[in-house]
Amino acid sequence: MNVYAQHNQLWMKAVRAPRLVGQLLPYRGNTYAVRWKARSMNADAFAAFTLDEGGRAASIKMKPISPATDFSYDFQDLDLQRAE
Repeated sequence: MNVYAQHNQLWMKAVRAPRLVGQLLPYRGNTYAVRWKARSMNADAFAAFTLDEGGRAASIKMKPISPATDFSYDFQDLDLQRAE
């Protein structure tokens, strides 16, 4: 999963799932709502960032925004860690 800035917006893109590209929208504190470009997926998610002692993102935990999101997306099982 890559997080990057483009045109003053934050985006998230899955390396192994090309349809998972979404804009990160500020929600609360270090949590963002991920609005996937492929709207037909009906699987927007929260992405909660944990920060290291320097204030840089160290990890991301995700969960679906809606309880109606198909369980097969299993965002809650992801434990994304920063890689250099």
